[in-house]
Amino acid sequence: MDLENIKIYIGIATAGVALVTGGYQAADKFGWLQEPILEWAPEHFSVTSGPVDGEFKVTVARVKLRDDCTVDDFVLDVRDSELIVHQGTPSITTFMGPANHRVDTFAYTFTFNDPSRVASGEATLIAYINYGCPEGKVVVQYPDHDNLKFNIER
Repeated sequence: MDLENIKIYIGIATAGVALVTGGYQAADKFGWLQEPILEWAPEHFSVTSGPVDGEFKVTVARVKLRDDCTVDDFVLDVRDSELIVHQGTPSITTFMGPANHRVDTFAYTFTFNDPSRVASGEATLIAYINYGCPEGKVVVQYPDHDNLKFNIER
């Protein structure tokens, strides 16, 4: 083996290491290697129907898969029968519990911030949980499921 061939082999090995390292860093940056924070169990979800100026009870269920993220914010909205989105105020804004592989069911209530603007009829609950995780901010949304539909009465 001469010096020119050794240089070529070293160049190829260096390029291969750089490619693997760069690919790993890119996959990590885009979140392709991250485990989800939770898995929803929407078959356990429910929202009570009731008067627009009353309190609505929400039951949700999830399997928490990670312990390394904290809840930074919880945003609760409702899309009314006229498809207008209204802000709600939940009775809780943070959720706790250890990671495990079983369904954890919990409930909370909410009221509308401005009930006079909400249309009666079928509505859909929409919620976003903003997590602070080691890889950065992660937003998790409630799933689109029939169990998040409820009726608003006047």
